[in-house]
Amino acid sequence: MELVQWGDEHFEHLLRWATDPRMTRYVGDGQPWTPEYVTERHEQALRHWEGYGFGMHAVVEDGEVIGIGQMLEGDLGEIEIGYWVDPGHWGRGVATRIAEELRDKALAIADRVVAGHEAENTASGRVLEKAGLTYFTSKNMGGRLQHCYALERGMSDTGVLRYSAFTKDPAGGNPAGVVLDATGLSDDEMLAIAAKVGYSETAFVLPREGREFDVRYFSPKAEVPFCGHATIATAVALAERIGDGALTFHTPAGEITIETADGTASLTSVPTSTSEADPELVSAALEALRYKEIGDGPVHVGFGGARHLLIPLKDREQLANLDYDFDALRDLMLAHDLTTVHLFWRESADLVHARDPFPVGGVVEDAATGAAAAAFGGYLRDLEGPQRFVISQGEDMGRPSRLEVDATREDRRVTVTGAAVVIP
Repeated sequence: MELVQWGDEHFEHLLRWATDPRMTRYVGDGQPWTPEYVTERHEQALRHWEGYGFGMHAVVEDGEVIGIGQMLEGDLGEIEIGYWVDPGHWGRGVATRIAEELRDKALAIADRVVAGHEAENTASGRVLEKAGLTYFTSKNMGGRLQHCYALERGMSDTGVLRYSAFTKDPAGGNPAGVVLDATGLSDDEMLAIAAKVGYSETAFVLPREGREFDVRYFSPKAEVPFCGHATIATAVALAERIGDGALTFHTPAGEITIETADGTASLTSVPTSTSEADPELVSAALEALRYKEIGDGPVHVGFGGARHLLIPLKDREQLANLDYDFDALRDLMLAHDLTTVHLFWRESADLVHARDPFPVGGVVEDAATGAAAAAFGGYLRDLEGPQRFVISQGEDMGRPSRLEVDATREDRRVTVTGAAVVIP
């Protein structure tokens, strides 16, 4: 198999594939391409080679064109890759070989390679992971949910560790960057590193005496006061190096205590609080979420280190069918200082299913949200009394996460427990 520079002789293959629903289902808007649009894409591919010296390739095996591999210029120092494989050659490992060749070509001329796949196309996610790329976020692209992956040349040399929290499987949970010694880094440098890593949050640690640490959290866009999944990831990373036991994190949101043991961490939040949400906020949120009705129970704004809008849904199907107006919800959340919207459905007293839209961080949703779990634990305790339950999150993203919540303390703090694992 080889990747050959795209040329006029390959146009007929693109034209044929453009009407095959097995090919177009995950490409563009999911509709067959018109001959005019195919011609436009073909001409763009030819111009890209002229302008950049790389671009679309025909995948050739034994003289037959069996797919397409593509390299596109992205942000500074970044190249985006993508591929299609003729349906007649699916299941033979061809996609992985294409992704690996594109990866090597991209990293030979750029610092970072990125790729994405439509959320329903889980096979492409497995291909990208086999090629060494790791998940870092999800985005709303033209009304469709897309998962994004990246691999960066020399990332291990920057001092950034990568962990996935609230899971024992690197392919599940919520990824976080961890810098175990951020001494001497300025705010701008920490923000730049977080943006380069690309995860929803990266934690920066400044050691104190003993087992106490100052910890700050940055999304790719701004500093945030607290992040639960990055706290779990950081605590496990520290415990692997200095041994299990108690840790104290001094964060912008307040002091957080953590117990670590055997690859898991239990964080005890700052004191939680909850209050019924303003009806106008609820109405605007439901409009942005495209919900005409929700489940029983009050809608509250809860706090567990950050503010979250807590909304009960009527059933699991309503939760699974989340499809919201990204821009409208983001603007509403910014206006009300909300970090996520915590959508939940209670299967039983001890099992809750949840999704957390996170458009203010530039992310469609979080796979696991420790701060929201703490706020939600405080909410249920205030309504019903002491609580101990599990939150199952990330299922509909293909990144299942498990958060254990204990809201039985006499004070207003809540404990959230989860595992964390290195992302290879």
